[in-house]
Amino acid sequence: MSMYQLPKNITDALDKQRRIFLWQSNGPKKKYHLIKWTVVCKTKCRGGLGIKNIWKMNISLLCKWWWKLEHEVGLWQTIVKAKYMGGNSLIASIKNRIDDSPIWSDLLKVRHIYLRGRSTKVKNGKCTLFWEEAWFKQKPLCTLHPVLYDLCLDKHITVHHFVLKHAQLQFSRWLPPLLFSSWISLVGEIYSYPFENENDVIFWKLSRNGKFSTISIYDLLTSGDSGFSFTSIWKARIPHRIKVFLWLLENGVVLTKDNLLKRN
Repeated sequence: MSMYQLPKNITDALDKQRRIFLWQSNGPKKKYHLIKWTVVCKTKCRGGLGIKNIWKMNISLLCKWWWKLEHEVGLWQTIVKAKYMGGNSLIASIKNRIDDSPIWSDLLKVRHIYLRGRSTKVKNGKCTLFWEEAWFKQKPLCTLHPVLYDLCLDKHITVHHFVLKHAQLQFSRWLPPLLFSSWISLVGEIYSYPFENENDVIFWKLSRNGKFSTISIYDLLTSGDSGFSFTSIWKARIPHRIKVFLWLLENGVVLTKDNLLKRN
C-alpha cells in the first residue's frame, strides 16, 4: 500500500474480508451486517468506528514519497530526479510519459492530492509556479484571476521568471480596459512582495509543525464526512464491547423485534 495504488477489485476484496470479520469474527455462521461499511469507516468524531478506509490510507501512504523526494537526499531521489524530472524542481509541472514505471505512474496519480497540503514560502521564486500554486494570498492566482489565467500563454511560468521578464507575459489577445486594469493592479501587488535571494521554503500547511504526516492527508480525504459524534460513549469508562453495543443502539440497528421485521 505504500508503494503501489491498489486496484479497486483488490480493495473491494480486502474490504469484504474485513466486513465479514467485523460482524461474524472467524466463525462459520453468517451474521447480519448491521451498519453500512462507509459509516463504519468514518472517524469516531463523525459517527463511525474509526476503521481506516483502505483506498484513502493507500493514497495517504503514497503521498509521503513526494515529500521525501522534495526534502530528503539519497540514491533513489537522485535517480528519480535524473530519469523523470530532468533537473526540473517543479513537481507540479511534471508530465506523464510512456516509459514511466508503474510506481512512478501511481505517484503521479496522487500528486494533485499531495499538492493540496503542500505550500511554499516564496523567497526567490525559482521553485514556485506563478499561476498554479498558492503562494500569494493563500490561494492560487489561477483561481483568484481565472479570466487572466485562461488568456495567459505563460501558464507554467515560475515566480522567478515572472520577475525576470518584468511581468511581460504573453496573452492570447489584447486585454480589454477592465482586465488590463486588473492585471496592472495584480502586478503592482506582486512587486510589493518581499522577495529574497534565497531558495523557496516548502512546508506542509496541514500540520502545526509544517512537516508531512500520512494522518494529515487521511484527515484531508475524510474531511467531507459528516455524522453525530457519540463522545459520551467513547469517553465512558466501560468495556469497549459495551461501547460498541451502545453505538449500535444509538444508530437504531440492534436486532430488536422491529428491526427483525424490517429485515423479514
